Amino acid sequence: FVASLVATWYGNILGIGEFVYRSGIVAWICFGVPYYISAFLFAIFIASKIRNLGFNSIPEQISNTFGAKSGFFASIVVLLITLPAAYILMLGEIFQIISGQNLLFSIIIVTVLSLIYLFWGGLKSDIWTNSIQFILMYAGFFVLLIFAFVTFGSLSDMILKLPQRHLTVLGDKSIQYVAAWFIISLQTFVDPSFHQRCAASLNSKTARNGVLFSIAFWIIFDLLTLITGLYAKAYLNINDPLQTYPMLAEKVLPEFWKGIFVVSILSVIMSTLDSYAFISAATIGKDILKNFRRFSKFSTIRLTQVGLLITMVFSIVIALALPSVIDIIYKTSSVAIPGLLLPVLLTYFPKYKFNSKLINWAIILPVTISLFWVFAQLFLSDKFSIFLQFEPMMPGIFVSFIFVIVFLRREIDNI
Repeated sequence: FVASLVATWYGNILGIGEFVYRSGIVAWICFGVPYYISAFLFAIFIASKIRNLGFNSIPEQISNTFGAKSGFFASIVVLLITLPAAYILMLGEIFQIISGQNLLFSIIIVTVLSLIYLFWGGLKSDIWTNSIQFILMYAGFFVLLIFAFVTFGSLSDMILKLPQRHLTVLGDKSIQYVAAWFIISLQTFVDPSFHQRCAASLNSKTARNGVLFSIAFWIIFDLLTLITGLYAKAYLNINDPLQTYPMLAEKVLPEFWKGIFVVSILSVIMSTLDSYAFISAATIGKDILKNFRRFSKFSTIRLTQVGLLITMVFSIVIALALPSVIDIIYKTSSVAIPGLLLPVLLTYFPKYKFNSKLINWAIILPVTISLFWVFAQLFLSDKFSIFLQFEPMMPGIFVSFIFVIVFLRREIDNI
């Protein structure tokens, strides 16, 4: 449970290196601290509820509480945060560097090679793979840190060579940007990977304690990635910060350990890619296609395999359309979380009632508004400055809270 959950949560390893190299310890403030807090709250208040409810997926859980239509809408939103486009992009870039092929070819090859075994293995093979990847990811970065220390000197020497802003809490980011990541960390409560691991756990105690132990392992790995990233910033001039960890490995590691580290990087990315690919495929097959009459005669396994093919195609398209790992994760989370947070939380607390028709709008409106905000920032001119002043998630979350304040209170008053 712990090895699988920890490995699954770290696919954005090259993005972390990019963030640390560009901005310093604020990367840990954005990518670390908020997720520790959210995961702790999830472990204490939610993990055991998921195990006791016994639903395999978030859309299934929402369908049981609010009806099939709500579950269908939720499944579409879930896809935004489970399509493994960001991880396919990272693997594609690594393959491109190694092979010299163009990015399109590289992305297609790594997509097929990394996902094909899920046609037969299912979640069980995913969990076993994650357990091996868990060991490799820690071994690789621990070795990288040791050799960086031996090559360049102590932590205190390294800190003296860093730009001052890399040592500040905000770095080069605004308070609103950092706050947005605290809200994005609420993805923990609606993350299908968390849900499936807890639902499949031995009992509710295992689910709760498993998440708590995972937090400790996340902190350790975050320290490894933060310190090695800072070593790279202090001593290397890197043109493409996305290559922070590979470039540091190239500088400090002997050939044998360099190979181990490459496998470690691939393990970190593959662990998340495999898990989200399976979840996305299952969501498409079971929660979306199964609702259409023409597909109802097919088995769940067959529909999941079809879902995997659709997952591969959409992920390739997104990876090519948004060739930035941070952008893919930030934008998709900003759109999805406002629409999922309220309905998912309500399923855990049945004493609060909410009309099923209203919950459909509580899913659709926040998602639509945040999606519009994303496109507005991309395509509208500076004259529409309001779209530049607020992160896309903020208006969506605001609308979601309006639903809570207005409609949930009315339902409670009527009880």
